[in-house]
Amino acid sequence: MKKFIKVFAVLLALVLMVTAFAACGSDKKSDTGSDSTKETEKTSETTTSEGKKKVIGISLFYRRDEYYKDLESSFIYEAEKAGYEVIIQDADADPAKQTQQLEDFVQKKVDAIALAAADPAGLVPAIEAAVAAGIPVITYDGPSESDKVITHVGFDFYQDGASVGEWVKKYINENLGGKAEVAIIDFPQSAIVCGLRAQGFRDVMETMEGVKIVAQQDGKASRTDSMSVMENILTAHPDVDVVFGINYDTCAGAAAAIEAAGRTDIIVTGGAWGEEPFTKLENNDPILKAFFVTSPAVQAADTIKALTEYWEGKEVPKDYMSESKVYDATNIKELDWKAIVARRKN
Repeated sequence: MKKFIKVFAVLLALVLMVTAFAACGSDKKSDTGSDSTKETEKTSETTTSEGKKKVIGISLFYRRDEYYKDLESSFIYEAEKAGYEVIIQDADADPAKQTQQLEDFVQKKVDAIALAAADPAGLVPAIEAAVAAGIPVITYDGPSESDKVITHVGFDFYQDGASVGEWVKKYINENLGGKAEVAIIDFPQSAIVCGLRAQGFRDVMETMEGVKIVAQQDGKASRTDSMSVMENILTAHPDVDVVFGINYDTCAGAAAAIEAAGRTDIIVTGGAWGEEPFTKLENNDPILKAFFVTSPAVQAADTIKALTEYWEGKEVPKDYMSESKVYDATNIKELDWKAIVARRKN
């Protein structure tokens, strides 16, 4: 019996020792976890927990015009100021290509993705796959139908078109006696951006009894295609007075067709950014008369700011929206565009 008691006592002592070690081990793990959390909190928001710079994967809608070229240089400028690195890809308005770019960003394990969606509905699966992989996604310029994005950084596209519409309305009343034939060259593939711009312009024109919209055709946001479209419009509607284009390449293509036809009685308005259109306004071009202007510097700065706020744990609004402004020969010198263009050239 005494022998049994001794054996039991030894076993009990061993159990108590194991329990004590387990308790110490548990406390040690808890302390380590706490220290790790504190270390992460101390890490700058511009870096990962390993001390590396955060990397943002950016997919441009395309690089065809000056706006997106200056947007790219503005992204680089703003990211460097914030302490981030960027990987920038050109989707060339191709949803399939952009989907592949997002998949590549996920493989590279970037810290965030920003894209101008080439297809609002078609990009939803790729966006949500990135979010599921733990990568926050922001859209800018071209929004997505996904509700998983942190925010959309953009301009009021409807207001873009409506603001130029108001300028044209005044022009028609003051110079054409309130009567005019109007043509719209749009880009249906970009329903949310270009579609809303065209609709905003059209809605203002439809408030004028003396205005007839004689054509609305797809210029594919391309200078070459828009020139061809304008040639067809001139043939079918030789009395057209005003043309609206959804971006500058559209406007420039239309203006080239008008100039080639030897016409000096038709004006072109729409959206623009860059040295060429602004110089034409400064020189009071006889055809290109007024543009709504959205700044790539504002869009890049707002996108980087939204990501920074997200990483800092701040509440990010669902939309970062800015408004464009209409410029013509009378006020173009008020726009400080040369510094932004120079940034790209340097």
